[in-house]
Amino acid sequence: MQRIVLSACIVVFVLLFFGFSKFFATASTTNSLLESASKVDAFPSKELKTIENTSIAFENHIKTMYQKLKLKKAELEYAPFKIAYVGYLNLQAKGELKKEILTILDFTKSSRFRRMWIIDMKNQKLVRRELVAHGKNSGHDMVTSFSNKLNSNQSSMGFYTTDAPYIGKNGISMLINGMDKGYNDQARNRAVVMHGADYVNPKTMNRNGRLGRSFGCPAVEAHKAQEIIDYVKNGSCLFIYFKDATYLSSSKWINLDKAITFFAKNIQHDAVNAPSRASVTTENTKG
Repeated sequence: MQRIVLSACIVVFVLLFFGFSKFFATASTTNSLLESASKVDAFPSKELKTIENTSIAFENHIKTMYQKLKLKKAELEYAPFKIAYVGYLNLQAKGELKKEILTILDFTKSSRFRRMWIIDMKNQKLVRRELVAHGKNSGHDMVTSFSNKLNSNQSSMGFYTTDAPYIGKNGISMLINGMDKGYNDQARNRAVVMHGADYVNPKTMNRNGRLGRSFGCPAVEAHKAQEIIDYVKNGSCLFIYFKDATYLSSSKWINLDKAITFFAKNIQHDAVNAPSRASVTTENTKG
C-alpha cells in the first residue's frame, strides 16, 4: 500500500514539475515576444516623431523666410511663395539649377499689378518687383486660361529654368525651359521667351485699363529687360503661379515630401543657425 502511495506521489510530482516548467517557458516566450513587439513599435514611433519634427521645422523655415523677405508687405501671398519654394528645392535636388535665384509670377493678379518678384535665395533678399505681361489669348486684364499648344498665344503655368540670353526682334531676350510636362514643356517649340516690350509700361496700362499682352511670353518693361535678364539668366528658377487644382496636385515639382527630405539633408542645420535678420532691398518693391 505504501509503495502505491509513494508511486502516486512521484507521478504527481513529475507532472507538476513538467507543468510548471512548461508554464514558465511559455511565460518567458510571451514576455520575449511582447518585448520584441515593444521594440518594433518604438522604432516607427521614433521615426514618425522625427518626420513630424522635420515637417514642422520645414514649415517654420518657409514662414521665417517669408517674414524676413517682407513678402507680405511686397504683396506676394504666402501660398504661391511656399509652392514656388517647394518646386525650387526639388529642382535643386535634381541638379536643374545653377543659381540660387527664384522668380515668381503670380498670374492670379491683375496685369496692372507688379506681379513678378525676383528673390536672391542665397542672401535672402527681395531684389526686384516688376510688371509682366501674359499671353493675349489667356485673358484681358486677368488671366483666365493657359495652353501648352503651338500658336495658342497663351501663357503656360508651372516651373521653368532660365537659359541663355540672345538678341532677337524684341531686343535682349532669354530662352526659358518648361519643366512641367503637358503644361509648359513646349515653351521652346513655341518660342516662349522672356523679353522686353514697349506695351509693358504704366502709360499703356493707364490708357487701356490693362497692360499690353504678348503671344505667350512673360514680357517685361523694355528699358528694364537687360538688367532683369542679366540677373536671372543661365540656370535660375522661374515659376508662373495660378490656382489650378489639377496642376497643383499633379506637378512632380510640387512634391512636399521630397522637398522636406532635401531640406533635412542640405538646409535644416544652416537654417537653424542662420542669422536672425536678413536684409531686403527696397528698390522696386512697391506696387
